[in-house]
Amino acid sequence: MTDNGKYLVITPEEVAYVREQLGTNEEDIKTSVTSLREWLRMQPHLPDAVDDSVIERMYINCKCSMEKVKLGLDAYFSLKHKFPELLMNRDAESSEFPFAMEHFKMMIMPRLTKDAYRVHVWTAVDEDSTNIIWPLYGKIVTGALEVLLAKDYSLGDVIIFDLANVNAGHIVRADINLIRNLELCYKTAYRRRLKGVHLVNASKILHSAMKIVKLALSEKLQKRVFAHLPGSTTLFDYVQPDCVPDELGGTAGPVDNFSYKLLEVVNREWLLEKDKYMSDESKRPAENHNGDIYGIAGSFKKLSVD
Repeated sequence: MTDNGKYLVITPEEVAYVREQLGTNEEDIKTSVTSLREWLRMQPHLPDAVDDSVIERMYINCKCSMEKVKLGLDAYFSLKHKFPELLMNRDAESSEFPFAMEHFKMMIMPRLTKDAYRVHVWTAVDEDSTNIIWPLYGKIVTGALEVLLAKDYSLGDVIIFDLANVNAGHIVRADINLIRNLELCYKTAYRRRLKGVHLVNASKILHSAMKIVKLALSEKLQKRVFAHLPGSTTLFDYVQPDCVPDELGGTAGPVDNFSYKLLEVVNREWLLEKDKYMSDESKRPAENHNGDIYGIAGSFKKLSVD
């Protein structure tokens, strides 16, 4: 199922649906990608080591806004300076990654929802919070986002986070800055759009979890967080069952069919190769030194999620 990048099931009909929703077509995309490729070549501080298919996907992720794609391409290369702990050295064969995968199951479901969103599921958290090394999972998330930028075709994401095993120890060890930085990379370097975060089995720890949400996520994203009590079926008001693993009440199949499978689509050299391509800030044009948007000094506060 995972051979040659076939894990993500994207039909021609779904590609056509996504394009229709965004008011674009093959001719517009080709023209825009060519224009963006030329723009990239003219940026002295940016490498042009990115495939046309990636530019196309970023164009789709940016709702076909040329200016947002330019911001996205700049952030994609420049944020590696600011967040190397998230965006560099993503070696899936290092000793750290197998350890992380044993103690928390993360997956991206192969089917799109009916409205063309990609479903992410985080479940089976080890009850021993000392086994959860959050920065490692941040790195795994951006590795998956890298694969999606190369191979996905969707309108955005839905995250399902199973809180069944989450306890006070996990909450205490949560890294607010890591979550904020991950959100920033998600929406600026990869330009993806988050439709909703669904907290399932959320009774015991819900109050504490929502505190983390309010501290860590932007106000706009906070409004897209939904809680579902154990035994309820309210999740399926938002996501159809065939996009949800059996263990969470869906019909897609068991968790182990999907956990970390997306990273098997690419080899370790493919992810490590991305480390070579980053901005050269010494060559950034003077007029491009907007600290709130570009480069390693800014906070990116002006960039809001779509």
